Amino acid sequence: MKEERIKETVKLQFEMIHLFHKNFAKTFHQTGNNPYNLNKNQNKVILIIGTAGEIMPTTLGKCLDLQKGSLTSMIDALEREELVYRKGDPGDRRKTLVSLTEKGKVYRDWFTEELEKSASEVMNQLAEEDIVAYQESLKTILGTLKKLDESA
Repeated sequence: MKEERIKETVKLQFEMIHLFHKNFAKTFHQTGNNPYNLNKNQNKVILIIGTAGEIMPTTLGKCLDLQKGSLTSMIDALEREELVYRKGDPGDRRKTLVSLTEKGKVYRDWFTEELEKSASEVMNQLAEEDIVAYQESLKTILGTLKKLDESA
């Protein structure tokens, strides 16, 4: 029984990912007056770091499913744009943390607004009760993913 549920869950998960990207991924590309012309992965990095406050590059790489070399190049590019900076981890000198600069925080706020506008255009096609149901479903999914993250 559990194995059948897992199989069905995996199938639903991939169908959801496909439809999510189809409906919302364009928001990472279509931003009006983007002052930095960042690509979708760079935009995701800005959002992830902004949420975390500071993050180790290895953790960031896992979040984006990027290899170390690609991630290092991306962080270097964002540093050149003065959007992020690296610093040593005060708790462990061997580790590095990546954080947003003030410019990075301003960009993240601007980009978040752009995402909200774009997502709003998509979501406005739904009735309010569908939006509420979707929101509740996302809360459930997020709670489950956090449990998995904590157990990893």
